[in-house]
Amino acid sequence: MKYAGFWIRAVAYAIDIVPIVLVVVTIFYYYTDFGQTWITYRADRDNVDARVQFMSERNWIRESSFGVWLVYCALMESSPFQGTLGKRLVGIRVVDRLGNRITFSCSIIRNLSKITSYLPFLMGFFWIAGSRQKHGWHDMLAKTDVVYGESRLQEHFE
Repeated sequence: MKYAGFWIRAVAYAIDIVPIVLVVVTIFYYYTDFGQTWITYRADRDNVDARVQFMSERNWIRESSFGVWLVYCALMESSPFQGTLGKRLVGIRVVDRLGNRITFSCSIIRNLSKITSYLPFLMGFFWIAGSRQKHGWHDMLAKTDVVYGESRLQEHFE
């Protein structure tokens, strides 16, 4: 197996997260008061109440985006695709240490464990660049690999 490195994984993440955030922000903008909150905050950045309201709603958007992303990753990585659409587009997939498809619960553990990779100045992600098997801390915790190659889905259509 050829392990996928830091940059290709970062590209796959960007492909996945940008549309998710745009959809969540759009929903919040049009179906909650976030649009008005944004306008009020931009009009008077010294207004403490407007700033607190904006920060509160921004955090709600961030947490909602994370929840959507978590479920999306868990469903896609545990599916026959073995990876998100971003991973599929760049030609990588998530597997267990034997090269098999991971379970939904393993994917949830893997993606929740990314918090441990994120918190200490992204060190768990940068670890990928120096690791021989290109493991981030979240990969080590979940016992997964991210490798190049077609997913096993292709086998079902041949």
